[in-house]
Amino acid sequence: MNDPLSFFFTAFTTLFIIIDPPGNIPTFIALTESLNKELIDRISKKATVIATVILLVFVFAGWAVMEFFSISIEALKIAGGLMMFIISIDILFGRKSREIYEERGKMSAEIDSIAVFPLALPLYSGPGAITAVVVLSSSADLIGKLLIVVAVLLIYAIVRLTHIYAVTLMRILGKSGSDIIARVMAILLAAISVEYVMDGVLSKVGLA
Repeated sequence: MNDPLSFFFTAFTTLFIIIDPPGNIPTFIALTESLNKELIDRISKKATVIATVILLVFVFAGWAVMEFFSISIEALKIAGGLMMFIISIDILFGRKSREIYEERGKMSAEIDSIAVFPLALPLYSGPGAITAVVVLSSSADLIGKLLIVVAVLLIYAIVRLTHIYAVTLMRILGKSGSDIIARVMAILLAAISVEYVMDGVLSKVGLA
């Protein structure tokens, strides 16, 4: 990691696009629209904390998990790149998977369970985000890992703010505005995904 600022920007941008706080505002509203303000706040706090903890664990323990399952970083980059590419396609085509999460959330017997599923997992700390932090931390020293932690904390602070001001933001952005932002980010995510796959393949064959 030669340039800490560049590394932080890459980590923040990659995770922000995958976690997609603005794009998840409609889903959050859809899952909580029938609840009172106190319950919405409780769900928001719980989902944000759970998602944050999950990613922070993988920043520092991701390698241990990979070693336990005998997974190479090259394989993870390829798998993660393909996974993130699928996520980008999902976003570009309107996030059809969100419809499933919303329906399951609405049918949930316990309000608090919405915070765990589908908010914390998989919307805010899904496979794409987990893969990204593991790949990013694999090439980082202690300073780099701390920069990833800062990026994660900053992104989830933004997530929390989008929950607090969800209705206002939706009124400003509108459904079409939110969709446009999500799709532009999806194109960037697709490009990052291709880079991950190419880097993993080239490293695997010894050309990188």
